[in-house]
Amino acid sequence: MEMLTVSKAKAGFSRVTRRVIKTRQPVVVRTPAGLVQIVPYDLPEEVQPAPPGALGNYTEAQYRFANNFGESL
Repeated sequence: MEMLTVSKAKAGFSRVTRRVIKTRQPVVVRTPAGLVQIVPYDLPEEVQPAPPGALGNYTEAQYRFANNFGESL
């Protein structure tokens, strides 16, 4: 993982971010207040809401089970 000072990161911010995106390797920037990490991130796909009435056939037990992680975790 590459470590940069804040002045080097500011001077070449676009170059640093392009490299992070291209190589998928995070970069840590040392600042006077602490550390900042620049990491690649992919947004998950959007899940469409269920159409109205699609959940009408669920029992009360199925609603309770769907509103938690279940017993498997």
